[in-house]
Amino acid sequence: MGLYTSPHLDVPHERIVIGDTMITDEELASVLRPVVEHERDESKPASWFELMTATAVRWFTDQGVDVAVVETGLGGSGDATAALGARIVVVTSVAIDHVEYFGATRWSNAVAEAGAVPAGAAVVLGEPDPALHPPFEARCPSSLLITGHDFGVLADSPVAAGRSVSLFTPAATYDDVLLRLLAPWQTASASVALAAAETWLGAAVDDRVVRDVFDATHAPGRFELVHTPGPLVVDGAHNAAAAAALSRGLHERFARSPSTVVVGMTGERDPKTFLSALGVQPATRVICTSPRTARAMPIDALAAAARAVGVRTVEVEAAVAVAVRHAAHHLDGAVAVVTGSLYVAGEALPVARSLAS
Repeated sequence: MGLYTSPHLDVPHERIVIGDTMITDEELASVLRPVVEHERDESKPASWFELMTATAVRWFTDQGVDVAVVETGLGGSGDATAALGARIVVVTSVAIDHVEYFGATRWSNAVAEAGAVPAGAAVVLGEPDPALHPPFEARCPSSLLITGHDFGVLADSPVAAGRSVSLFTPAATYDDVLLRLLAPWQTASASVALAAAETWLGAAVDDRVVRDVFDATHAPGRFELVHTPGPLVVDGAHNAAAAAALSRGLHERFARSPSTVVVGMTGERDPKTFLSALGVQPATRVICTSPRTARAMPIDALAAAARAVGVRTVEVEAAVAVAVRHAAHHLDGAVAVVTGSLYVAGEALPVARSLAS
């Protein structure tokens, strides 16, 4: 099975995987070179994401992949992945994101996301709000599974190793399954993934397979807990909905808000809304930083936003690695979180893990 995801945390190769094996340097160069050469003859240059998408599809084809899980970039009908004509489209949720393209309401984002559904595709819809379902229904999918009705979560409780969950699908119920992910929203995502797998197979997934897969599941940079030795959570949340979910996860796992927040964002985001949704308090120590991308939000703007929402202790540290070390050094048993962008998460994780070793 092929897997194409975005963005990457460390190296671009992470985006293109077959089984557990990333594309190698040699394979990436070999497949990418003719794609780039072809694009040089086109009047409209392809974007970096479009080139990577074409490379992934070419490599999957060369390797004889029969099934590929492909994550969209921005999403919507204009996304490069929309050209693939997916047989199954999975929507985990609808939030306000990429407002410069999709607008500033959940409805406009739902309409945009529904545009990625090809004619005749099956849709697995993890968005629980029925008010946002019509754009997907209007695409006349071959089948439509809706969370809470056709599939979903029967039970979910945090345990030391992750979460103990019970899930249902149209074909089966899976009780007392260990999901090795920590955050509450990850259970809902697991139920969406299970429903999608069942849709592809046209039958229930073997119970033992479900248990083995969820026991081995990991999601780097998504509510990843690192003991440095104090608890530090690295999460790539980048919009208000994700920040609110992160806050709920922190309260569930630690029964309190983080004492320190390391935050870096990209320029198209709203930092005041993000920090408010995260639940920062006047006493929260906020360290503003900047990921290594041309799209990084100016640190001064981020610091101003933190002060505007009432934070009294706002620090600035340009390098993510240094910001993470500072946060870890001052934990004293309290909880810190590193967030705002997957770019930040990707730079933070190697540092955090090194502090834990």
